[in-house]
This record gives sequence, structure tokens and C-alpha cells, in this order.
Amino acid sequence: MTDVHPDHDGTDVRGDQRRRGTTRQMVRAFLSSPTGILSGLVLAALAVLVVMGPNGFGSAAVVSDLGRASEGPSEDFVAGTDALGRDILTRTLAATRTSILYATLAVLIAMVAGALIGGLLAAAGPRVRRIGGGVIDTMMGFGDILLAVVVIAIVGVGSQGAILAIAVAFTPNFARFTYSLVDSVMVRDYMAAAKVIGVGRSGISRRYVGRNVADSMAIVTFTAIAEGIMAMSALSFLGLGVQSPTFDWGQMLTDGVRNFYLNPYAALVPAALILVTGLAVGLFGDALARAVNPVLWSERPSLFAGRLGGRRPLVGKDVMGPGAAVETEGNRP
Repeated sequence: MTDVHPDHDGTDVRGDQRRRGTTRQMVRAFLSSPTGILSGLVLAALAVLVVMGPNGFGSAAVVSDLGRASEGPSEDFVAGTDALGRDILTRTLAATRTSILYATLAVLIAMVAGALIGGLLAAAGPRVRRIGGGVIDTMMGFGDILLAVVVIAIVGVGSQGAILAIAVAFTPNFARFTYSLVDSVMVRDYMAAAKVIGVGRSGISRRYVGRNVADSMAIVTFTAIAEGIMAMSALSFLGLGVQSPTFDWGQMLTDGVRNFYLNPYAALVPAALILVTGLAVGLFGDALARAVNPVLWSERPSLFAGRLGGRRPLVGKDVMGPGAAVETEGNRP
């Protein structure tokens, strides 16, 4: 979160200067993280699979061959076949689009809803804040999966029900996080200065509050997608999520467990891809968080970062945790 301060005429010139001065350093910090680079490469490969989708693999992911059902690994089928004779590896790769897009959509809905709720609570009176905070804490006490199951019991099973259920389950977390961020920004001195010089509520919300919480919200959203993928797969594994003929990793995992002793790869391959995707998204989000936090910047430049030129990142003074204002030589007021 980069502090945006109002100038004498209500502009955020100082904030723009700070963002321009630290963007290069944040890129250097990200590229100095091996896990960030590795996770970025994994996500790039997953993005290709998402773009391809099931149609990119032709009929290999959906055509059944009962004569070759539950076979082990072979030259024709690297990971064997499932109970209906379908290629497990091809089918798992083809399910990438459904698994990732559904989880991402659910998390984005939760982020938007949670940001609105958290922002409104932060701007509301003490009584509304107290009541709203109690409701959010109560919903968070249920746990994501349990709350999602309750929602599915109301709206029904299927892809749409699973997306809505995960969105509802994740919304309290985003609302609580947004409330904390906005509340911390509202007490800053430059917020009082903005009000004194006559900046309206819409200008304050857009120019100062929005810009100061946007980067932190983006990072949290990115890391929440990893949890969303796990949650979507868990619901499908329980038979509450994606239904045939659509398939995702969770549904494939269920089918593989039923025939685990005939061909364990039918369960291990989708489970491995769920794990790898969750780790890649989580590590990428962690690398982004480290890149925007000057306290965690590495003093040692990497091979890739050296090509960007410039000086090594300097840890700024008076840094107030992740996403706080960055003050470096050359852009310190």
C-alpha cells in the first residue's frame, strides 16, 4: 500500500512521484525472488492450458474406450486411463480451464462484495460498525467450506451454486481485511488535510483511499485464488460442485479415488495438479507482497534484476508494515 498524500491543490503529485520512483525497485525485488520467478513460469504454463481449454485437446479428454478402462501407465497413456478408458493426463490438463476460471470468478465476486461491505462499514457510524463487525466475525467463525456447504444446500448443487457458495464464504474475509485497511487510512494526517482543503467524499474515496488499498487488495485477492482453487476442488470432490458432463480436478479426484486400487494415477495426477497450482498461486502472491514491502526487499540483486539497471533497493524509514509508504533516496520528501 503506497501512501498517496494531497498537495496544496488537492492533487497527489507526491504520491505519483513515489510510485514512479519505487516501481523499478519493486520489479527488482520481485525478480530477486527465485520462488516468484518459478511460480510465474508455472502460472504462465497454466495460463496456456486455460486458453486452450478442453477443446484444445480434441476428443482425447472425453472419448471413452471401455476396452482399455483402468489401465496403468503405458506408451499410449502416460498416466493410464480412468474407469471409462479416458486418458487421465489429457483429461486433467483439459480440466485446468474449468478449475481455475470458476475459482477465480468466485474469488473476484467475493473481493468486490467484501470491498464494498468493508468500505461502507469503515465509513459508517460506531453502531453500524459494531453490528457489521459482529456479523462478519460470526460468518468467519463457520469456516469457508462449512459456510459454502450451507449456501449450496440453499441454492443447489452445480457449478453456479459452487461459485456462489465460495463467493459468499470468502466475502467476510475480504470485508474484514478491507475494513482494517480503510480504517487505517482514514486516520492518516493527509486524510484530514484533504478534508480541510475541500476534497469531497468521492474524491477522497477514489484518489486517496482507493489508491492506498488497491495494491494490498490485489495481493490478497491473488493469494485467495489459491484457496479458492482448493475450495472448488473440495466441493466437486464432495459431489456438490461441477457436475457431468463438465469436469474439473475435484470431480476427477472423486472418480480416481473410487478406482484407486486399479489405477492410483487416476487420483494422484489431478491431486498433484491441484497442489502445484495452489502452491504456484500462493508463492506468486507472496512474491508480490514482498516486492511491495520495502522491509522485505533483498539487498542482493539477482541475475535478472541486474538488467533493469538502477541502484539496489533501500529500506525506507518509518515503514508501517506491508504495503506502507516507501521512502528511498531521491524521492524522499
